[in-house]
Amino acid sequence: MPGKINYIQELKRRKVFKSAGFYAFSAFIIMQVATFIVPALRLPVWTNALILVLLLLGFPIAMIFAWIYDRTPEGIVKTDEMDGELTSITENGLPRDSKGNSAIVFLDIDGLTKLMNQDEKKAIDLVHYKHKVILPFIEKYGGLLFKQAGDGTLCIFSDSAKAVCFSLDILQMWKSISPVKLKVGIHLDNLVFEHGEILGKGINFTKKIKDFAELGGICISQAVSNIIQGRPDIHTSSIGEKTFEGFTEPEELFSVNIPEQFVAMDGGLNISAGQMKITKKSNYSSLIGWIGGTVLIIFILFQGVQYFSKPKDINGGNSIAVFPFDNILKNDEFDWLREGFARTLTFKLSKVEELRVIDQLQVLKAIEKVQPQTAGIGYELLARKTAENMNINLLFGSYQIYGDKIQVTTKLVEVKSGIVKPLIMETYSLDDPLSMQSDISDKISAILKSKNNSIN
Repeated sequence: MPGKINYIQELKRRKVFKSAGFYAFSAFIIMQVATFIVPALRLPVWTNALILVLLLLGFPIAMIFAWIYDRTPEGIVKTDEMDGELTSITENGLPRDSKGNSAIVFLDIDGLTKLMNQDEKKAIDLVHYKHKVILPFIEKYGGLLFKQAGDGTLCIFSDSAKAVCFSLDILQMWKSISPVKLKVGIHLDNLVFEHGEILGKGINFTKKIKDFAELGGICISQAVSNIIQGRPDIHTSSIGEKTFEGFTEPEELFSVNIPEQFVAMDGGLNISAGQMKITKKSNYSSLIGWIGGTVLIIFILFQGVQYFSKPKDINGGNSIAVFPFDNILKNDEFDWLREGFARTLTFKLSKVEELRVIDQLQVLKAIEKVQPQTAGIGYELLARKTAENMNINLLFGSYQIYGDKIQVTTKLVEVKSGIVKPLIMETYSLDDPLSMQSDISDKISAILKSKNNSIN
């Protein structure tokens, strides 16, 4: 569970969720613009599908870049490693004063256990946030982040005054962040560096001192008080001698007075509030990132389902309607072949995957709607005009009977371009009209299937 939480916090820190939100918004705008631009520029209908695929492929790439790089006022830079990862400490790197002692600071969030029971996520976020905001202050006063112990944080400084100023700065800043109070303990003692670890009784003693601090206050030991008592920017009050379990001698403790506005005497350490203050806006940024990421997922799923669930729409160039053949010599005995040819062809062509066969009744109904307004126009011309509005091609045919022979002619009219493409002209015997219809349908199906690309 902690590993999962840390991973989510790291995603937040690297602004991956925020980047996902921006990507979702940008993808939505691109798809909406494409909806209008693609038809206007007469681009292929698969252009929208291509854009959607590119956006899907671009999402993981964008998230990888968001993880690796960060946008700063100085430009695009590589994101630093996780703030919570402590760098390796060497004995020479351990902050110490001229006597070899170190000022130890322990910061603790008061009432975190209660908050954890009420809202675990909020409590964990607060711990992470506390750690994040104190890092610039540690660097400001030349300290070292030593360890995080639950909700507490141990820091080490080479100078007691810097440790106190660091704590006062933190408390002043924290008031604008959370109503939950911090408690701080500070002690000066000698620390031992062994096998990469920092050891010493002063660490445990500092933790115990912290318990005597008021809410939002600082408690310091006698050793720290002796060093800072001459500073005009720090004022203390004695809270008496206290005894501690595991320690034989009592220790006088002091409370640091917390001013409304703290200004460190060391002017060289001051930096602008704009650089140090981290406001609640970052919380809103995280929220926006979460919402944006959710919107992106919903948007991509909606677009994908919408595209892949609808039937494969063959474009207008592959749509075709078969009309009854024309009985040129008006032979009543074989007039039934007009519908026979059309029905057989419609059945055969419907099996060709590359074609979308339109029921001739749809075209006939469309013709009936406009026919009264177009008196004098030939039937074929009227059919062409209607088919042009419907964006479909037409297959016309005719037959002539001489004795026991019949000649069949067919043509394909591409209404969009106006091009007429002859298909077949065949002569058959009238002995077997059913086989003749099947043969003609097979030949036309083969021709249209092989010339599918030229029909588009």
